[in-house]
Amino acid sequence: MEDTAAELAEMERSLLLHPLSDNEYALFDHLTNKFCLSTIAPLANECIEKNIKESITSDRYKHKEWLCIGVSSLLYFIQNNFTGEFEKRDVPYLLPLRKTAISKISITDPCSDNVEKPELLLLARAILCNNGLQGTFPSSLWWAIRVNYIHQLILDEGVGSLYEDSERLIRLVLETDIVKDPELEALFHTEVTYVYLYYNRIQSSEKYLKDAKTIAKLTLELEGALGKRTKYQQQEKAQLYLKAKVDKELFPYRECEATVLPKVINLSDDLRLEKIEFSEEREHCKLGSLEEAIVLAKFFQLKISQPKDQLTDEEITPYLDFIIDNTENWALKMSALFQRCILEANHKRTIERSLAQLEYLIEQINTPKAPLYNRFDLFFASGMLPVWALKQRFATVMLNLGMVKAALELFLKLNLWEDVIICYTILELKHKAAEVIKQELAKKPSVKLWCLLGDAEIEAQHYETAWKLSGEKSSRAQRHWGYHYYFQQNYAEAVPHLKLSAELNSAQEMVWLRLGFAALQLEDWKLAASAYRKYCSLEQSNFEVWNNLAKAYIKMGDKPRAWRSLQDAVKCNFDKWEVWDNLMIVSNDLGHFSEVIRCYHRILDLKGSHVDVQILAILARAIVNETKDSDKNSSRKYLPKTLELFGRITANTTTDADIWRLYAELTLLKNSDIDNQKAAQYMQRAYRAAVANPRWFKTVEDANVVLDTCVRLAQATMRCIDNCAVAQKRAVLGSAKLNLQSVVKKLKDLMWEDQSGISENLAKVERHLQVVLDELEKLKNA
Repeated sequence: MEDTAAELAEMERSLLLHPLSDNEYALFDHLTNKFCLSTIAPLANECIEKNIKESITSDRYKHKEWLCIGVSSLLYFIQNNFTGEFEKRDVPYLLPLRKTAISKISITDPCSDNVEKPELLLLARAILCNNGLQGTFPSSLWWAIRVNYIHQLILDEGVGSLYEDSERLIRLVLETDIVKDPELEALFHTEVTYVYLYYNRIQSSEKYLKDAKTIAKLTLELEGALGKRTKYQQQEKAQLYLKAKVDKELFPYRECEATVLPKVINLSDDLRLEKIEFSEEREHCKLGSLEEAIVLAKFFQLKISQPKDQLTDEEITPYLDFIIDNTENWALKMSALFQRCILEANHKRTIERSLAQLEYLIEQINTPKAPLYNRFDLFFASGMLPVWALKQRFATVMLNLGMVKAALELFLKLNLWEDVIICYTILELKHKAAEVIKQELAKKPSVKLWCLLGDAEIEAQHYETAWKLSGEKSSRAQRHWGYHYYFQQNYAEAVPHLKLSAELNSAQEMVWLRLGFAALQLEDWKLAASAYRKYCSLEQSNFEVWNNLAKAYIKMGDKPRAWRSLQDAVKCNFDKWEVWDNLMIVSNDLGHFSEVIRCYHRILDLKGSHVDVQILAILARAIVNETKDSDKNSSRKYLPKTLELFGRITANTTTDADIWRLYAELTLLKNSDIDNQKAAQYMQRAYRAAVANPRWFKTVEDANVVLDTCVRLAQATMRCIDNCAVAQKRAVLGSAKLNLQSVVKKLKDLMWEDQSGISENLAKVERHLQVVLDELEKLKNA
């Protein structure tokens, strides 16, 4: 009897939420059942993808079986590479495909040497990524995203084609009815967060994580409470903890028995406590496993998006502690403990616990203690990595503790040749690294080994060998080749290799970054802009790159794009005054005068004082002349804010004549009695600053500046006396008279060439001086 649409929909839902319903579900048996042996086994040859596509297309009534087999194949692959317990049995009809599978899943570069049973991933991909199956079962779109994610995790580096396909699938899933179910919708958004985090798409990850929290009606806040962190601490200090709150019923979840959950290894330190002891009982909210998965995803999102420093560790640790202390989900606990090991490996009081905990986690994966169905619950929303990643971290911690030979032994077992080279270098046996790589090349030549040999011997010919071995399609070979020249500062040779590597695999952040820098050095502005733009699409938080991108745009004559790049740069680093300065300059050129003022204030915040007369002069001239701004409005509207800025500048910078002169000029625009008086005072300050230089009369340029200041002083003085009392007029005019007379007398005694302009400017000052004298004469009779 054929399943109804409702029954099939429920099957899809159940399969997505709980891939293994109970412990009786045997993945190996499912992959070797009658359907597999009769239908799939005959298709298992080098054309398996094509054969499966034709078979699925020809018989839609078997789509349910195909979906179940595709899921089983993926889960069996995960069991043998991620979760354990490891199964030695191979699927007989797939075994001949192992070599083909390794080749096909490698894409641009070989997958990890530690991958077990790659033919299972090949089968899962052939089935779950099939358009016909996706038409019948929309859930297979979601499973295809999971396939891509697992596929990416077993590769050494990000692959652009996998990312692009995952983005396409994400859009398709959002158009289906699957995500109408709140529980599935929250889970989907959490899993997608991990996809974007892998490729460092911070903004996209934030969006999906925020949506997951909203759907789960979950709020997360870091709060402080008094507590102790060490055994002998006398005074309690504020400690961070995570406060979680859910405004609805928890999503259903399945608990893992406490006896099979991974345990926490005690710290056993003579100073630090096992955990923070808070002085008061904190409010605790019980979460379900899916809500906890969102908390853990928030940890990963903060870890990747924030700067790598101790302050960030302090802010993200409460998220981990919350999961470790409360979760009853096997995958979440394993992932959280592993992440804590990574953080604790950086501190001398916790590094030994990190080592012991890592060793224990590896043992847990190897032992059958935890049922398989518990291991798969929320696996795709846990951030778990392949088992060799745990072993690599274990070896790295050993290396940091000085256990170099033990670490070297494990690195050799894992075929982690970069780490092997590091160990031999520490042991002062760098020649041994090249020997080991050559031994491995003799057994089985590979692109990666030839590249590493090139690195070890600093020989470009080895990269060429790797390139030819790959059939001229390895992004790794071109990357190493490009780096070889890049680090020699031979940018002209480096650029073609870096460019080709990036074209072969677009998800290489460092390649785009170094390509951009190399192009910048060669003054290839178009290539530099293109490379930096691509890098910024992968990593948005590097202010220096946004800055360099803006520089490339400026050199290309595209200042609007440079301005937008610098806007992003200041978002990345709010405390770098040089970036604000660059943004201010470009904003000034484009007429974004409100942004000029904002930038100048921020620079003052950061530096205390800052003088850029050129910027201030352009701003003041635009306001005086009512120049149109970037929005085609009169710049006169910026007068109040600009006067505020000048007030702040002159509070710290009192001896710059240009600043006071511009301040006075702007103040006069307000055209009130009190502002005219202020302007005259500012011109007096400008005059004093100009003549404070004891050599002001030694050069034509300085002398002309003082003469111009005198003219402006006289003009401001005459404007400010219109409505003054007689006594005040006499004082103001008398002061101006003395200033002007002093300058005239000093310059008349000196000899100047006619072409210097001094004579003409001096005559102007004398005329203004006469006006002042005439006004004083009138006051004698008043």
